[in-house]
Amino acid sequence: MDKISLAGDLGSGKSTVARILIDALGAEYYSTGSIVRGIAEKMNMTVGELNAYMETHPEIDNMIDDGLVRLSEDERMLVIDSRMAWHFTRGTFRVYLSTDIETSAVRIMSANRRGEHNATLAETVAATRARRASEQKRYMAQYGVDIKDLSNYSLVVDTTVATPEEVAGIIISSFEKWKTERELRICYLSPERLNFIDDEQDAEKIAALSAALEMGQAVPPVTVFEADGEFFVESGAESALAYAFNLNTFLPATLVKGEIGERKYVKMRNSL
Repeated sequence: MDKISLAGDLGSGKSTVARILIDALGAEYYSTGSIVRGIAEKMNMTVGELNAYMETHPEIDNMIDDGLVRLSEDERMLVIDSRMAWHFTRGTFRVYLSTDIETSAVRIMSANRRGEHNATLAETVAATRARRASEQKRYMAQYGVDIKDLSNYSLVVDTTVATPEEVAGIIISSFEKWKTERELRICYLSPERLNFIDDEQDAEKIAALSAALEMGQAVPPVTVFEADGEFFVESGAESALAYAFNLNTFLPATLVKGEIGERKYVKMRNSL
């Protein structure tokens, strides 16, 4: 039976979204995060300390990975909340939930999980960055894969401003499409999360595209690239701005390879 593997940034809402998916799809939940937190508690470590420990003690990851491999033969409909299920569990609909670093930190602090946040927002942001880097380093060293390479995933959803219900709705509709189009690759991003090239845009064209969106008409596609957790518009800037001015929660975009280079960008959120 088809399964959904759910990876994502720390604090991106994976467990909350997973619960909605389970109820909507009649699925069961499997979480390696819960396993890791349980191990950390038994070893009297914070999750960050355990991540650093696991960089030189791969036996813990190996135990978790063996469980993910076995899920490939499991007949149940599963939502698998795991950094590496996309890699170890065959044939899953591979979903990545993305959110900006400050939103991640705020959510981690609000969740109040033992050993996962610090006293201040700045300290929690720093700890979150360190944990992301530790996990990325560990998985690259052990498996030769980059968990932050978004081309590994069928669907990327930005959870920065969307509600969990909106995120789950995008996942469910995309999951149904993926069942017949297995090569599906798409992102749904918040317009205000995007970085635009810092130059003048055609206001009349943006207004026309905004009107087209209001009437349910198609607009030219948007392509983006990701760098260090940020999304940059590569093409289709006028369409992206039309989505922003219409206050759309999401805009659909295609992920491409790109580099910032010498270009200067401005972030939508900072310019509103």
